[in-house]
Amino acid sequence: MISLPPVGVMHVRRVVGVQTVVVLLSVVVGLVLYGSVIGEAMLAGGAVALTNTLLLAWRMRGGPGSADRSAQRHLWTFYRSSLERFFVVGALLAAGMGPLAFTPLPLVAGFVLGQMALVFSFLIIRRIE
Repeated sequence: MISLPPVGVMHVRRVVGVQTVVVLLSVVVGLVLYGSVIGEAMLAGGAVALTNTLLLAWRMRGGPGSADRSAQRHLWTFYRSSLERFFVVGALLAAGMGPLAFTPLPLVAGFVLGQMALVFSFLIIRRIE
């Protein structure tokens, strides 16, 4: 089994920074190639991905006494965090497609690019450190 060091504040800042840069670059490409409607939808999708990352980082931080919890309590916290993020992302994407009336495909594309940036930045930053 591979042992990885704990995720620190600087690590999270780097990941969020990389994710933000990728989202902004995709928004600029969308604006230049397809116009403001597509760019705005991609920005909204990227913002949903960043929100997901920040919720994950917030939950990973734990709280006072989190080190003293039982394995069952840690597992419950993991499940709860996963469900929270699932519903927040779903609600934000639904709001973007519904009342805010963003174009669905660029909205989802911005979200997917943001999530891919999250995964790849974790892998790259872990390899560098």
